[in-house]
This record gives sequence, structure tokens and C-alpha cells, in this order.
Amino acid sequence: VVHELIGHVPMLADPTFAEMVQAIGVASLGADEKQIWHLTKVYWYTVEFGVVREGGDIKAFGSGILSSFGELEHMAQGRAELAPFDPFQPQPKMSYKDGYQKRYFVLDSFQTGLEQLRQFAATLKSGVSAR
Repeated sequence: VVHELIGHVPMLADPTFAEMVQAIGVASLGADEKQIWHLTKVYWYTVEFGVVREGGDIKAFGSGILSSFGELEHMAQGRAELAPFDPFQPQPKMSYKDGYQKRYFVLDSFQTGLEQLRQFAATLKSGVSAR
């Protein structure tokens, strides 16, 4: 419950973030098993463990970070690699049992992330649009 209330609920109040989450869901419609697995990882590295550039700062927005003091501290203290978000690239193995994340994917903004996700979804040819 804490994860949902502290992590997901406040972020879903941001319309662009909510559209980003919807774009992932819509992209899954008609996707094959391999594409679904890729979208699952994209969700993991954005909605659950995503960070965004705001001004000169990197800020957490993923629920898995926001709902865990330890994960938030780990991210804020620069203990993990920061890599640019690219939904077209293979995503690394998802793991939480190994401790904190070893890499966070950085969105330049929610709007840019949304545009990237829509572009990626268009390549899946499911016939469904997130608009």
C-alpha cells in the first residue's frame, strides 16, 4: 500500500506521466510475447525505477525509488550508473533481489519520454494508438 500511495498515486496526477504509463499499456495490445517482455522491462525502468532530468538535477519519479528510503538514498548519492532512456534498446535484466538498482535510465523530460514511447509503440504494429 505504501508503494502505491507514495509512489504511483502522486506521479499519476501529472498528465504527461499518466500518458506515458498509458502509452506502455496501449503498446502491449496486440504485442507478441517477446515485445510484452520488452515492454515489461521498459515499465520497470521507467514507472518503477525511472529518473528524470530537471534543470541540472536528476530526480526520482519511479515508485520503486520513491517508496524506498534506501533506494532513494542509493540513487541520490550516485551509487548507480545513469544511462539515457532509450526504449528501442535491449533492456537489462530486472532484479530487485540483488539489492538496489545498479543502473537508472534518465528521461530528459516526461514529454520526451512520452514521445520516445509513442515512437517505439508505433514500431510494434499492433494497430492501436496511444493518442
